[in-house]
Amino acid sequence: MDESRLAASLAKAGLKYLGMADSTAPLIPPALAGFANSCPAEGVTDVEYLMSDDPQLLEKANSGWYRLSREGGLFPTGNPEFLLAVNYAEPDEPHVWRWARVSLSDPWDIAGTGAATGILGNGSGHPAFVMLALDGNAIIRAQQGEKSTEFVLVREPHRVRFFRQHGEWMARRPRTGEFDRTAIERWLTATAE
Repeated sequence: MDESRLAASLAKAGLKYLGMADSTAPLIPPALAGFANSCPAEGVTDVEYLMSDDPQLLEKANSGWYRLSREGGLFPTGNPEFLLAVNYAEPDEPHVWRWARVSLSDPWDIAGTGAATGILGNGSGHPAFVMLALDGNAIIRAQQGEKSTEFVLVREPHRVRFFRQHGEWMARRPRTGEFDRTAIERWLTATAE
């Protein structure tokens, strides 16, 4: 991965790249956290749902993301640092998702310019990403549907049965890569109650 190119792309969105997170930390891995939008309703803390044809989509998406992030615990007021899932593989290799540490700068535009970079989405107005609080206690997943955009907030994923069961399944699945399998097993062991 070209970290200088990643930093430049993130800067366009108003995110400062602070380096890759320690891959041995017992955090829920991006490959598992990315299923937050599939989490049953009892595991979801909050959802921001927007229609794609809304003329104020970018403004509403950015303000909705910020509200969920601040109120949901992605980052505290005054210290807007969090983790963002990024593909760490080389362009011609299979995806390897890892956490990058970032901080929110001013000005920022997650849903517009950020999504247009390809790091935070699939074009302006089409956000698609997974973010995690530094302590691992809040996930925000953005997903673009056929006619809508949704931001899902899940608090304390280690207490959500869906993530534990899905993680156990992924760890047993032969198609799960060794990096992801090890990260999932580490998280499941570290958060077992």
